[in-house]
Amino acid sequence: MEKTESRLLAMTVSELLEQESRATDVLKNLGLPIKGNEEKSVMEVCTAQKKNEDEVLDALLRLGNGKGFEYPSGIFGWSPELVVHYLEEEHHAYTRSLIEDATGFEHRTYDVHGTQYPELNQVRWYFEKLKEKLEFHLKFQEEKFFPAVLKLFSQNGEPRDGLVQSLKNQIMLIQKDQEEIEYQIGRIAELTDSFKPPNEACTTFRLLYTTLKNLKDDLEKHHFLEEQYLISRIKSEIKIS
Repeated sequence: MEKTESRLLAMTVSELLEQESRATDVLKNLGLPIKGNEEKSVMEVCTAQKKNEDEVLDALLRLGNGKGFEYPSGIFGWSPELVVHYLEEEHHAYTRSLIEDATGFEHRTYDVHGTQYPELNQVRWYFEKLKEKLEFHLKFQEEKFFPAVLKLFSQNGEPRDGLVQSLKNQIMLIQKDQEEIEYQIGRIAELTDSFKPPNEACTTFRLLYTTLKNLKDDLEKHHFLEEQYLISRIKSEIKIS
């Protein structure tokens, strides 16, 4: 790990961007200018901009470790069983990692800037509500909804009425959760001017807003996959509109 960190700090900005194009957004969000610094090392730019190199490294390492989310190629041709396993094992893990990262950044940002930026009080309130809802939502899917879906598609012939009614109720609950989650992350986006930190924001402040934006993007993809593929397939299978 130390060797990787030393290598990143010693790389010039241009070398970093050649290796990982997504680093452009990371540097921009952290307040590290690219223009005019292309041939300077990441460490030199951090020092010149008075940025904490450990926090910059944290953001770059998470980017390098692939903490981003894109649908696998051909996922919409997968069986419902494969999509369920993918959502649980891959997508839910990514969502939880974003929540964990955002929680740490939010606590540190609020402790330092809570009185300076009153909107952080509202961001904190909605983020706590969002976390609570997401924790319930993910757990409910893993313990109740996904097992019921797997049971439905493993049955031959007509599914039992009890399973059909249970799935109808669960779909209604999931869609209600999705509406609440979209409202909560939407309010955070409004309060943060679409996740734009103040010009003088510190690195942690910027990382908070970047992580919250990533969480919003993740939730939109998550809900789209659930609604347009999984839930629509279930409704077709049990013949409900």
